[in-house]
Formats: sequence, C-alpha cells, structure tokens
Amino acid sequence: MPRIFRAMPTFNGVGAGQTATVNLPIGNTYYSLLLELGGTTFEASHIDEMRVKGNGRTIQTVAGADLNVINQFDRRAASVDHLVLDFERYGLITRGGREVTAIGTGALKNTNRESPNYNPVPLTTLQIEADIAGTAVAPTLSAKAHQGPPLPLGVIRHRRKFTYSPAGAGDFEISDLPKGLLIDKVFFKSASDRINGVKLDRDGFRLFDRTDAQNDVIQSDGVRTPQASWFVYDPTEEGHAAESLVTAGVQDLRFILDMAGADTLTVYVDYIGGFAG
Repeated sequence: MPRIFRAMPTFNGVGAGQTATVNLPIGNTYYSLLLELGGTTFEASHIDEMRVKGNGRTIQTVAGADLNVINQFDRRAASVDHLVLDFERYGLITRGGREVTAIGTGALKNTNRESPNYNPVPLTTLQIEADIAGTAVAPTLSAKAHQGPPLPLGVIRHRRKFTYSPAGAGDFEISDLPKGLLIDKVFFKSASDRINGVKLDRDGFRLFDRTDAQNDVIQSDGVRTPQASWFVYDPTEEGHAAESLVTAGVQDLRFILDMAGADTLTVYVDYIGGFAG
C-alpha cells in the first residue's frame, strides 16, 4: 500500500506569543509531518520551540530554526515557511532501517513479547505543540502527514535538547548525557562557531576523534550535508541504519570538544528506543 499524504486537523491557539497545538488522529503510522507557516510575518525562526507529545509525554523537542538546519544536514531542502518534522530516519539506505522509527498508532495493546505485534504501550494521543514568538505577525500554521497502515509503536526517535556554556578555549567535556538507549546522532550547535573538533570516549576507549574539517569531508562523502557552526556526531553518516551508538550498560560516556573560545552550545541528542525509554 502506498503512503498517503493528508491534511491534519486545524491547529488551536495560533497567535504571536502563544502556543499552537494540534491533536493528530490515531489510527495510522506517522512517517513525517509537513508544517506550512503563513501569515504576514511567520517563518521557522519564529517557532521558539516545538514539541511532539505521545500520551502526554514529550518525545521530541526542537526549535524551528534548528529543525530547518537539521533537515538540511539530512539533505532536505532549505525552507523557512515549510518545515518537515521527520519521525523516520531520512536519508538511510534501506527502507526498513529508515522506517523503523516511524510512530505507529492504531495497533491494539499486546503484551506478548513473542508476538510480531508486540505493543505494550499503544499511543492513544499524539500532539504537536509550537511556541510562537511574540515577533510573529498574524501567523497561520497547518500540517499534512505522510502516513501508512496501523503498526505497533515499536522503537521511536526521542530528540532531547541540552545547553552548555564553555568558558574559554581548550577541551570542554560533556559527560552527563543520559545513557541506556541507542544514540543515533548528536548535534552540537555553536553560537559563535568555535568547535575545532570532537572526541568521544566510551568507558575509557576512544571511539571517535575528528576535527571539524575532517567531519565535514567525511559526511559530505556520505549521505549528509554539513552545516555552518554545527558539528554533528552521526554514526549513520554513510546511510547504514545499524551503526547507532550503544549506551546500555555504559558507565562513562564522554564527548570532548576542542573549543576555540567561550561559547554557548545547544545540543540535540537523537535517541532510539521504546516509548518508555
């Protein structure tokens, strides 16, 4: 069955300085949403934060302007008035690897772990919230969804946001990111473009060590498009879905950033795991 592409219900609370919300219908599997921003003055940068919530729990958090950059990193087209919110992992080589994190709804509860339809925590609500900046003028917001038949929820992508403030040049270590789930990507957004390179140690063993220039070259040769002022740790950069970073049972996970000076960092971590993860 081909995917369907259909309009979602109307957003409520669309206005400058307000939080717009929409409850997405339950019953199909969600692969992505296409958000259309309109009005007198309303574009991606006017969405201060957007949240995806399932059963009232936040699954993903991202600012509108940052989502636009992340989409370009994944080789989607740049746009300030149309934003794609992916639930699948865009750009991977195999369809199964790409679609595994789609958000399945409509399947019945099934607690039998041996069943192919294992679905211990079905989604009964799925909601999008968007905090609209006060500088927007007469904004409008609508969404259409790429959907498929009902599926068990399975594993999904959890996007979590963190902030850090390196005080000066030299190594800056980030060792407090939550562990347990697979890490699909880590996006380091530098407010002042001062990341020279990044290393990754897992329980004392160095897994990754690249300068910013090296990272850009390698990812450009793969399935990504590097973005200015962003350093992305992406194990799936060659398009292989199974290359995510294992953190279950890990005692120490440490990203070491070589900073050229003081900075403000916004860090998005894409985890892959069950809804309860």
